[in-house]
Amino acid sequence: MTSPALTVLVVDDTAANRNLMAAFLAKLGHEAVFAVDGVDALERFEQQRPDMILMDLMMPRMDGFEATRRIRAAQGEVWTPIIIMSALNADADIVAGLDAGADDYLVKPVSFAVFAAKMRTIGRLQTMERRQRELLERMQAISNAVIDGIITIDETGIIQSANPAACAMFGYDNAELAGKHVSVLAATPKAAHPERYLARYLSGGTAGILGTVCELEGERADGEVFPLEVGVTELQIDDHRLYIGVMRDISDRISQHAAMTENAARLQRYHDEHQREQELARQIMASQIDTDWLRDPRVHFTVMPARRFSGDLVVTACSPGGRLYAMLADATGHGLSAAISVQPVLPVFYTQVARDASLAQLVSELNTVLHRSLPVGRFVGAALVCLGGHGDAAEVWVGGIPEVVLLGADGRVRQRFASNHLPLGVVATAGEGCVVAQARPQPGEQLVLYSDGVIEATNDQAEGFGVLRLEQVLEANDPARRIDALRIALAEHLAGASAHDDMSALLIDCAPHPDLPALADPVI
Repeated sequence: MTSPALTVLVVDDTAANRNLMAAFLAKLGHEAVFAVDGVDALERFEQQRPDMILMDLMMPRMDGFEATRRIRAAQGEVWTPIIIMSALNADADIVAGLDAGADDYLVKPVSFAVFAAKMRTIGRLQTMERRQRELLERMQAISNAVIDGIITIDETGIIQSANPAACAMFGYDNAELAGKHVSVLAATPKAAHPERYLARYLSGGTAGILGTVCELEGERADGEVFPLEVGVTELQIDDHRLYIGVMRDISDRISQHAAMTENAARLQRYHDEHQREQELARQIMASQIDTDWLRDPRVHFTVMPARRFSGDLVVTACSPGGRLYAMLADATGHGLSAAISVQPVLPVFYTQVARDASLAQLVSELNTVLHRSLPVGRFVGAALVCLGGHGDAAEVWVGGIPEVVLLGADGRVRQRFASNHLPLGVVATAGEGCVVAQARPQPGEQLVLYSDGVIEATNDQAEGFGVLRLEQVLEANDPARRIDALRIALAEHLAGASAHDDMSALLIDCAPHPDLPALADPVI
């Protein structure tokens, strides 16, 4: 490999010697610059920073010994090889020249072959030194660019170096930390001192910080204590140990964690309070339903809310004349808002039933109160049935929810009552909106009311439950088991998937009033 061309400063007060060295250097492909004494050599060195210096010893104004010492003091971190070339050949002179800072010593006269060999050797050393310096500079540049703080510490706890991030983290100017004891970075008295870990390690103990990442408290130059994440590794260099500490200010992370913890606690408190309020609301709403009427042996029902509250409402009541009134209502949406929307119908329903009002009159009153109380866009779909005391005559009204069906004794649909009215509360009460359908059920038959959440229940395969499946379940089971069979079929269909709407069904046996078997059926 060809050595790179060098700029060589030749320092000699004899012109013949300077010319000879210039010729030697030219033959080797190097460039020569000249100085006639030590003073001139110092000036040339500062001006041109040559790659190498050939130094004579005996010169006026400043000899080579002094010039070598001064150049060595001024060279900084860049090594400049200095070769003394002198006629002085005593051991004392050679030792003095090397002690002054020279890298080699040649006795004049010098043969070209020896000179060329020396130049090659010095050139190889200089190339190695430059590569090493470039590597160190690259590593230093990387260290300076890292956002984490990096410090190096010797085995006595003295900081050897600190990158800009470390200095900024602790509030020191660049390189100001170098030479300080590492204890200046540790907060006291709460935090464990990093140097204590090192002291224990050096004395044969176990250093808990070495090879791990720990959270400690650091202290800035202004005395501010802050949380610090520290990792320390050990390097063995010859017979000395060097510790590299990588540090990160985790103040923001600690603050964010504390904020998240507080937010989580606040949300939990809100959730708990919300749950308590919802439970209270549920109990209040449930108390408005007369559950005694729902225990009528002719009534079978299920209400499966999509959320804590159901927007579906199932109520029944018997009038003084022995007629059984039943209503399945489905308010817009689901949850608490839907449950609140349907609540106004309860007092009206019970009041009208107690008056033995006709089904048409009941529908009219329900529509009036909902139209007055609900905001625009809110309404209540409903199906209402009035079964005569003997169970052989019924009236049906359906608006805004699926049709009502009359099942024969064999479980098949014998009659359908379409949903041909607007939901309750949409418009003001009109006569045509209160027209009811008539039915003449036979013993063993059932009236079936259900919300659209039943037939629209969708599983993970996007398959709806559907009307056909509903009617198959009803037909395949005895009247007393149909509601339970329907509940099981819906659960199996959803297979753990969440229902998107409330699911309710109400089945009424078309049988006489159990307590008034001989009661004459009022005119409907």
